[in-house]
Amino acid sequence: MSLNIEPHVWATLFLVLSALVLGIQAILRGRRGPRPAIRPLPAFQDLRDEIKRAAESGGIIHIALGNGGLNEEDAVTSLAGLQLVEALADAAVAYNVPPIITVGDPTLLPLAQDTLRRAYERRDIADLYKPDRVQFVAPSPVAYAAGAANVVTAAGVTASVIIGAFGAEVSLITDAGAQRNLPLFAAVAAPRAIGALYPATDRLAVGEELYAAGAQMTEKRRYLVSLVAQDILRVFLILFILGAAALAFWGILK
Repeated sequence: MSLNIEPHVWATLFLVLSALVLGIQAILRGRRGPRPAIRPLPAFQDLRDEIKRAAESGGIIHIALGNGGLNEEDAVTSLAGLQLVEALADAAVAYNVPPIITVGDPTLLPLAQDTLRRAYERRDIADLYKPDRVQFVAPSPVAYAAGAANVVTAAGVTASVIIGAFGAEVSLITDAGAQRNLPLFAAVAAPRAIGALYPATDRLAVGEELYAAGAQMTEKRRYLVSLVAQDILRVFLILFILGAAALAFWGILK
């Protein structure tokens, strides 16, 4: 005898869990005190130091956001990449090391430009913002990776950051950086991208670590609270699955 759950029960469960997550976020955001602590990501612990070194040498940080458009299935991945861009832009502008950001989808272009512009505004130097620091390269994954690789090989780039939706074509960017022995920081979710990046760098965040990268780098409460709420939701889902499995097993025994 198996445990059959009607579709409307699943829908009700989803709504309850969604409301639970939103409630937890509201409670945590309203609380005062220290920011929620999260597990550190070794892949990005040295990134701020790399920005400082770029400032000392007059270098440039290249950020590749990939081809994940906001109207596609990789939208969440691209939004996670934009969170990291927000943190890096703040640090880079503070040290007068404006990054070069390349995107492979036109829907990412205005968001990345706005993220960089707001970093200048927070420092009261909005007049120094240049929109051409964000470049739309090409809509094709391979063409985008080839164009981003050309940016990496340009004089002045001292480090490369890869975060977002990528496939095996990301190896074109990593090879360009390897030829110049540039530090590489990366966070991806797709297995083909992980396979291409794994031999190229030990500063690699994979899977769900990608979605935590922006929270760790920005250290903003709203992002940290969202991660805590997601972890709590995972616990509830695991308990529900275990409970359903136990009930099904009990039904078989009976």
